[in-house]
Amino acid sequence: MPRGEIETHPYLQLGQILNATKLILGSFPVYECTNDDNPLKRRNRHREGTIRFFYGSNRNSLWSKYSMYIDETITQPLNIDKIIISLTRRGIAVSDTVISCERYAYKKNKQTGEKIPDLYSSGDNALHKRKWNKDIIKNLINKGATKILCTSKGVLSDLEKKIICPAYNGLGNIHQQQSQTFQTDFINNLSGNLQLITNPIAKVFVVGNQTIQAIAIPSPGSQQRQIKEFGYQGRNREQYVNSYFELAFNWLKE
Repeated sequence: MPRGEIETHPYLQLGQILNATKLILGSFPVYECTNDDNPLKRRNRHREGTIRFFYGSNRNSLWSKYSMYIDETITQPLNIDKIIISLTRRGIAVSDTVISCERYAYKKNKQTGEKIPDLYSSGDNALHKRKWNKDIIKNLINKGATKILCTSKGVLSDLEKKIICPAYNGLGNIHQQQSQTFQTDFINNLSGNLQLITNPIAKVFVVGNQTIQAIAIPSPGSQQRQIKEFGYQGRNREQYVNSYFELAFNWLKE
């Protein structure tokens, strides 16, 4: 894939669940799942078992967590129709913050220090020239989505700075005091350490007459990465991250 290719999101409409009161929000699909489709993407999907749907990569555990904490009938191999039925029954929409973008990043050779192009990176920092999915997210909020589960801290930050509270034409404002209380209560329930959190994991917004709560989970694609920034302290990383997911998904389904 040459640098300069603009990828577009192919399935945002599928996630707009009617009368949703909750929203699972990510950033942008992996390369294999975006438009324009091509033979390389099709080969990779076939080889890896990836499907063209939100979190359709076999390297992402989002639907495994969803199955564990919300609906145990969602199993591998993933069935898109079955997922949509499950989401509809529970009033949970699913969307991403980005409609289209250019993708490129660089890796560093540890021996030589040379920068090596990583054209297919799925990291949020590899997404450039992003067009923000403001209209769909605004529509979901206006129609009643008041809980937003963000699949990374980066998504939570973009939700605030690019979607709800940008400098111009924002949808609403952040409520600082309620945000602090929400984050404190969540981390205290995990016996985590608030002092380790440099970038917020929870925020509360006011949009019109609605109060919107949003919380970030560790990336389902690499769930133990930077777990200290989610308040982890102690000896059992796996236990903490599992408790974090359980608390976040239970909050979503309430």
